[in-house]
Amino acid sequence: MQTKEYFVFSNGGEVNDEIEGRIEEKMTKSGWRPVGIEHANDADLIYCIGGDGALLRLLRGIGFPDAPIVGINTGHLGFFQEIPVDGLDDFFDKLEKGDYTIQDYIGIKADIYGKDGFIKSCEAINEVVIRGDGERLMHMGMKIGDQEITRFSGDGVLICTPAGSTAYNYSLGGAIVDPSVDMLQITPMAPVNNSAYRSLSTSIIMPTKTSIELYPEAPKKGEIPKNAVIIEDGGIVAGGCIHKVVVRVSEKKARIVRFSSYHFWDKVRDKIIG
Repeated sequence: MQTKEYFVFSNGGEVNDEIEGRIEEKMTKSGWRPVGIEHANDADLIYCIGGDGALLRLLRGIGFPDAPIVGINTGHLGFFQEIPVDGLDDFFDKLEKGDYTIQDYIGIKADIYGKDGFIKSCEAINEVVIRGDGERLMHMGMKIGDQEITRFSGDGVLICTPAGSTAYNYSLGGAIVDPSVDMLQITPMAPVNNSAYRSLSTSIIMPTKTSIELYPEAPKKGEIPKNAVIIEDGGIVAGGCIHKVVVRVSEKKARIVRFSSYHFWDKVRDKIIG
């Protein structure tokens, strides 16, 4: 019988190091073998110790692994990270019994183009943002599928997954969406609506089969479009003279271990509504 392997990703620090030690002790007794980050994508199980930010760093570091991820919450909100520090013993018992499910979270992919063609792709679990690189208004056109929808003026546009609906999107006034719903949400950032400009001023919910194209424009004919910045889950991935960004649902998913005690709307009530 092949030995099962696991990988641990941690924020570090005294508490997290102690938890990592407890994981190693328990998994070794159960016949599991630890692997380093270079083999993380081949592991059978991945532990992520920290807050939700730790999970975002894990996904940026190793991509979207096939292995299910166990989130141990030592942060604050813990929308992704389910297991509290004082729930480790209960978790290990459920793990041995197979008393858990796997929840898939859709990812979001952005293909970025410059004036000379394709630059790069990036993938996120929460959101992709296209915004200006300074204080001036960002002007851009928007297509949904092949249909041109609007010309936007403002700080920028955020496109998020259901998982990202409770993050940056929520602070912009976007809707909270249950992660079991497959959709993308487009939320404007400080849209301008006056006699000179008309902009999208509310969020739009789109089906996952739809692509969204954003392309920076100059405020006046003959002017040069303002430089743009592309942000993926809080990290800048591209900037400069961006010709267009095409956003769609990724083929990859983040697979998170869930137990019967986990309920998304309990998290919303406790962490956001209060």
